[in-house]
Amino acid sequence: MNTSSLTVNTCRQSGAAAEQCFLPALVACARGIRPATSMPTQLEIAMNTMIMIFHRYSCREGDRFKLNKGELKMLLQRELTDFLSCQKDPELVDKIMQDLDANKDNKVDFNEFVVMVAALTVACNDYFVEQLKKKGK
Repeated sequence: MNTSSLTVNTCRQSGAAAEQCFLPALVACARGIRPATSMPTQLEIAMNTMIMIFHRYSCREGDRFKLNKGELKMLLQRELTDFLSCQKDPELVDKIMQDLDANKDNKVDFNEFVVMVAALTVACNDYFVEQLKKKGK
């Protein structure tokens, strides 16, 4: 079987490692840049991780390609534990859902999920840069 054609569902059923599911496809995208037999880069691994985490939660109920509110809450609680633990707002998940749900279907698709991850990553980078500036580095 060609590993680059594995679907998320096939990976779950077979118990295959995340790298076996998506990394071959990511490496195939880069074939023009480097040989397909080379090891995936850290950024390719990070992309794979985002894809796998999203689909790990989106497949639990209803539309397997979108997160409903319960799936989003579970993802946030398990994958962004520190972020949620320092928040005091009991309506936080509802607010995040409303902010992310660009098409107002009460679900978060992968594109909307990536917006959240990107926004949090930018905020973390801004904090990191500010701390370095305070230390004079």
